[in-house]
Amino acid sequence: MSRVPSLGNALNAGRSVIEEARAQEITFLAASTAYYSFVSLIPLLLLAFIVVSFVAGDQFATQVVNQASGLLTATGQSELRQFITDPTGRGGTTIIGLVVLIWSAIKVFRGFDEAFSAIYTTDAKTGIADQVKDALLVLAAIGVGVVILVLAGAATALFPQFPFVGVVATVVQLVALVPVFLPVYVVFPDADVSIREALPGAVLATVGWTILQVLFRVYAAASSTGPSQFLGTALLLVTWLYFASILVLLGGVVNVVLANRGSYAERTKDPEERRIERKQELLSQYMTDDDESAPDIVELRDELRELRADVESFEEDIESRTVEKPEVESELKQYVRKRLRRGHARGWGPYLVLLYGTLMTLGAFFWLEEFWAIFAMGVVWLSTLGLYALMVMLGFGVGVLTLPSRISDRIGNFRS
Repeated sequence: MSRVPSLGNALNAGRSVIEEARAQEITFLAASTAYYSFVSLIPLLLLAFIVVSFVAGDQFATQVVNQASGLLTATGQSELRQFITDPTGRGGTTIIGLVVLIWSAIKVFRGFDEAFSAIYTTDAKTGIADQVKDALLVLAAIGVGVVILVLAGAATALFPQFPFVGVVATVVQLVALVPVFLPVYVVFPDADVSIREALPGAVLATVGWTILQVLFRVYAAASSTGPSQFLGTALLLVTWLYFASILVLLGGVVNVVLANRGSYAERTKDPEERRIERKQELLSQYMTDDDESAPDIVELRDELRELRADVESFEEDIESRTVEKPEVESELKQYVRKRLRRGHARGWGPYLVLLYGTLMTLGAFFWLEEFWAIFAMGVVWLSTLGLYALMVMLGFGVGVLTLPSRISDRIGNFRS
């Protein structure tokens, strides 16, 4: 008998999570976060390449040339070896990579901060110290999470002879990732969130990231190697970052729903409306309480008169705020334009990305040829307009998948 209410509660909670996710538009927030995460990977890989080439030198160059021997001519192999071993120009490349990496990382942390503030309907932190503290905390958490994923995948690949190595690595990964995600759901919301309240979201993000990592591992094992696989792998990485960001934000929505903080409409309700509803609820409980004696008629009449006065005051306030139709249309148009402008990129970020793409394009046309020219074109396309187009297509696909449910909701609202 106890399973029926729990099943009903689970269905209600799932329905509430879906409604909250739609109201908060977490897919749009996740797309912007995935974009800046992908952009930050390019300078990160470049810096790692420079550091390894500086430390290893000729040995690293020999390994890279041997791996790319089937894709490059003899001239291309010679130029690649010279690029790795020649230290000229590494200083400028390192500085540019650090600047782009720091800028992208700040955008990622700022996006998560604003997303969690929107989910919990709180004001985002504006202090530099708070932002730096949150950024360092999340950087450490995400870094540890990525290291755990990589170690689990490496253990599965390096020790295939051991039985159940994949299952053991997955279980260890699940146990280790939960405390890694907990600081994200405790610090970012800018609200009083306990560890117990943050635990469901951390578990959801852990399970989701583990499933994504397993799918990525299966694809990597089944895919073939060659130049044609570069774009496919890059697109898969962007998609992985997109769904990973959705899972992190969805964990915050789950925490809000399970903590019974109320729906988005209730959390943004006017305080005056809350006070009147609370008073009506208390009056109703007082009138229907059978354990106590009947209320005094005079007191009840006074409370009812006060309640009517509050309702009349509320109606007058609503009437004073009512405007004519042309004014409403004008304000709505201004609001829509403002929301559209908020969705556009602002500041120096777009110009830096365009400058980065332009320099990469000129360099590819001037210095590179054959495979490396194609590689550079792929990086430029995925770093600027192509990635934006990919996010638009993903958003359109999600909209098409949710179209039947929206149509059914419209029909249900029309019938009611």
